[in-house]
Amino acid sequence: MAANRKFKKSFSERNLLKIYEERIKESGAIGIDRVRPAKLEPRIKSEVKFISEKVLSGGYKFTAYKEKLISKGANSNPRQISIPTARDRITLRALCECLTEIYPESRLRLPHTVINSLKVSLHSGIYTEYAKIDLRAFYPSIEHKLIADVMKKKVRKNEIKKLIMSSLVVPTVSEFKGSKGASSNAIGVPQGLAISNILAEISLSTFDKDMNAIPDIWFMRYVDDILILTNNGQAESMASNVIDKLELLNLKPHPLHEENSKSKVGSLRGSFDFLGYHISHGELLIKHESILRFEASLAKIFTAYRHALVQAKSKVDKERAIAYCQWKLNLRITGCVFEGKRLGWVSYFSQITTTTQLRSVNHTVSNLIRRFRLSSDIKQKSLIKTFYELRRGTAETFKYIPNFDNLDKSQKRELVSMWIGKDKTKKMSDSEIERRFKYVISKSAKELEEDISGIS
Repeated sequence: MAANRKFKKSFSERNLLKIYEERIKESGAIGIDRVRPAKLEPRIKSEVKFISEKVLSGGYKFTAYKEKLISKGANSNPRQISIPTARDRITLRALCECLTEIYPESRLRLPHTVINSLKVSLHSGIYTEYAKIDLRAFYPSIEHKLIADVMKKKVRKNEIKKLIMSSLVVPTVSEFKGSKGASSNAIGVPQGLAISNILAEISLSTFDKDMNAIPDIWFMRYVDDILILTNNGQAESMASNVIDKLELLNLKPHPLHEENSKSKVGSLRGSFDFLGYHISHGELLIKHESILRFEASLAKIFTAYRHALVQAKSKVDKERAIAYCQWKLNLRITGCVFEGKRLGWVSYFSQITTTTQLRSVNHTVSNLIRRFRLSSDIKQKSLIKTFYELRRGTAETFKYIPNFDNLDKSQKRELVSMWIGKDKTKKMSDSEIERRFKYVISKSAKELEEDISGIS
């Protein structure tokens, strides 16, 4: 199917309505206009008609994105996330679908497939050295011209190009200052949009192709992390060559041999980190900082329980606080399946070659339960059991890991009653239960993703 036909299909009123119903309506994200996505429902048919007509005629205009800042620690600038309005989210999701069909090879790989490929290459015995190159401020430094130049080969229709480029120049502004007087975004891909990942991948697709054509190396780029395995004595020259290529694209790789640089070369007999894993003598372990972050997120659940206990006014309130603590804790341990995706800390690290670290974290959880005097109230799930179910099963066969896509109405109502109380739940319709269920599970899913965010 030609790009033009894919474009028209993605922006048909029927497809836009489907996107709203399945991907946008129940979301809690609110843009600069402060309109909750569910509020579009009474007028959604006129909204999708407007989007379709304006996009296909080349006249669609995006509203300024709302800024959300995410801390990256005391020594780093926060990451700027751009939140579109509900209408723009429908448009951007349709554009993402269109681009994914035009550029299927630029779909972001799943991390576990990347790590599995690395594991196979390490065990092959072919390679003796590695080169690891990290890009600074990757999304903010991608030039719009780079995206436009790469897209020329496959996208000729002006309306598609205009929509893509207009989505990039929209300013991201503070909710309190508003967009009046804000300058256009001259460089970089805004983070947090449906199209952010696919555009970043498209921008480096030619670079990736050239690197993969080099014989006798293993090459992998995952967003801003690049890892190359080479034969003896080649890592240093290969890393220098790659850094030169990236600088020609006006990107900012960390230089080699600079103090505390994230770019480095070394022997595979040593150790290095990649995508949150610690690779040592061919073994794949979990990076120590990733374990500390996960354990901190578990501790927060117990702190929240203690706060809820202080506020409890009755025995029922106390029981609900305990039940919620157990649910949150076990969800953090097992992860879940939601909207067709496997989510969770153990799922991310399912390529480890030893379970010793998981046993240690299990022990930490047991200590937290004892410290908060919940040993007789909470039945703790196991990271080890989760790991083995992930390794041998599929989402359809999971029994230990919850699959929220398979719950019926009564099961969803039961969960909602634990969150807000049975009395409130009894007064809610099935559609209200569905909305509350999706809202809480979506929020919980984001928390699971936070456990593995910022890995490198």
